[in-house]
Amino acid sequence: MEEKVIVFKMSKIKSKKTEIRELDEVWKKKVKDRDEWTCQICKKKVEKHNAHAHHILPKQIHGMRWDVDNGITLCYNHHKVGNYSAHMNAVWFTYWLKTHKSKQFRYIINKLIRLKIK
Repeated sequence: MEEKVIVFKMSKIKSKKTEIRELDEVWKKKVKDRDEWTCQICKKKVEKHNAHAHHILPKQIHGMRWDVDNGITLCYNHHKVGNYSAHMNAVWFTYWLKTHKSKQFRYIINKLIRLKIK
């Protein structure tokens, strides 16, 4: 009897993880569709695994994980590697976002203020 309870709890956790994974995939597709599968920095069309949906604010911040306006489509180079990538140079990326995507930047800043993120 005890073993069934553990198995039940484990399957509920897996179910929640599956639900989160599915919602993550929907979010990624919505971000890429909105940006027309184009890297917003270099303006090159990106396909399939080369198109990355980047969270501007970390997805761990409550209310931001599936907010499409907290996402931007980037190619692999501008997402992960090099001096001009969101993950390798957050200061540069923030400046780029402010100057090239000012509406989205203001939305993010206002969201931070409302969430009282420090």
